[in-house]
Amino acid sequence: MTVDQPTVMQILVAWRHNKWVVARNAVEVGAYAYRVHAIEMAQRLSAEARKLGIACYMLVRDKGGQWQERSCPRPLPEEPSG
Repeated sequence: MTVDQPTVMQILVAWRHNKWVVARNAVEVGAYAYRVHAIEMAQRLSAEARKLGIACYMLVRDKGGQWQERSCPRPLPEEPSG
């Protein structure tokens, strides 16, 4: 299901099998060997939510299978355009 004007973005960062999976609103956007790379993608998605003016939250599933709900990570600093 697609919503024309979403009000909240869900970012998922979860350990699945042998990789970190990142999803936006239940749609996978990447898979990474290292958690730090998955968190960087979550930060990019958080910046996207901020630009769209929508709320954001993050669900994290660690290697042990525990789920945590967190606020979205701070977006990465924007690179100066040239």
